[in-house]
Amino acid sequence: MTSLDRRRAGSHPALVSLLLGTSLLASGSAPVPAGDRATSSLQGTVTDPQGKPVRGAGVHVSGHFGGIQREVRTDDEGSFAIDRLAAGEYTLKAEAVGLHPTVRTVDLEPDETLRLELHFSQVAGQNVSMVISAPALEPAIDMRNAEVFNKTLFTRDDQLLQQMDAGINAGQHEGGGKSLEIRRFGFNLDHGGVNGGLKVMVDDVQQNQGTQGHGQGYLGALKALSPELVGEVNVINGPFSAEYGDFSGLGVVQIRQRESLADELTARLQGGNFNTWRGFAAYSPNVQSVDSYLAYEGSDTDGPFINPGRYRRDNVNGNYTTKLPARQKLGFRLLYGRNNFYSSGQIPLDQVVAGRLDRYGYTIRPTAARSGWGHCRRTTSSPLQTGMSCAATGS
Repeated sequence: MTSLDRRRAGSHPALVSLLLGTSLLASGSAPVPAGDRATSSLQGTVTDPQGKPVRGAGVHVSGHFGGIQREVRTDDEGSFAIDRLAAGEYTLKAEAVGLHPTVRTVDLEPDETLRLELHFSQVAGQNVSMVISAPALEPAIDMRNAEVFNKTLFTRDDQLLQQMDAGINAGQHEGGGKSLEIRRFGFNLDHGGVNGGLKVMVDDVQQNQGTQGHGQGYLGALKALSPELVGEVNVINGPFSAEYGDFSGLGVVQIRQRESLADELTARLQGGNFNTWRGFAAYSPNVQSVDSYLAYEGSDTDGPFINPGRYRRDNVNGNYTTKLPARQKLGFRLLYGRNNFYSSGQIPLDQVVAGRLDRYGYTIRPTAARSGWGHCRRTTSSPLQTGMSCAATGS
């Protein structure tokens, strides 16, 4: 202490005594734990209600005397370790997602390593709200207008569906006189109604025959259609629709015929190989407030077969629609078709591969009883009446 300090202290003895007493009280007021040195540790594992280790659980340690706060997380084995703790009382709290927290109080002695297990006894209740939204599945619709059919020379009735280019594979069967063979999206629909079916409608009238003996959904009536009379086609690309019902599993084809033709007189004549010819003629008068036409289509072909198919088809179509007040119409429609054909038969593929049979058949026809080869006739009339008769022949 300097002379100046001494003089100041001597002049204020009461102040020095007060400061000294305050200093002694402050140094002795804080309690000192029994183990002041941080030489203890806690180690252990955290387990779930089934006794399995919990990975990533949080372990929180708080001391009761000095405000100590420590937190660690368990490893892959569910283990944890907290070092450098002073002796005293501690509270451990373990928490994990989906489990009720568990709490435990322990006393640590100096230089002690305490091993313990924190066990979750209950699974926490969880409330999860999930909202799933999706737009209603609306089938895609492809549209084809009359231009597609006006620019095509048709020689076969299956071309009506082929020209739409809508994923519908249609082919002739048994020489052309029977119903078309339909493929759709890789599925074999046979004659139109198998494996979900393809529903075909002409002016809202179903063409699939529900009780045909050859198989449900038979589409033989399509042969009465003439492509020149098709106005538009809408193709609905599945899935099954309650609106259309049976045979709509793989789509719906809605064919609408014209009510009149652009020209009063229309004529068309075609010819080709295999004695093939086709003719179309129509009369559509220009009458005020009336749309009408009368049309005939005839075709004949032997096909590529060694035994001529002699497929002959005749269709007669007519329409009369008159306009009424209040945007209404009254119409009448005629649809008639017939065909004759000699079935092309079916031959074994292995014999064709071996070169014993030509792929287009053979010249000498076996007896009718063994071959099933015969002469068949089909008729179709509006609204939808179809008949077919076959007679075996040896000529």
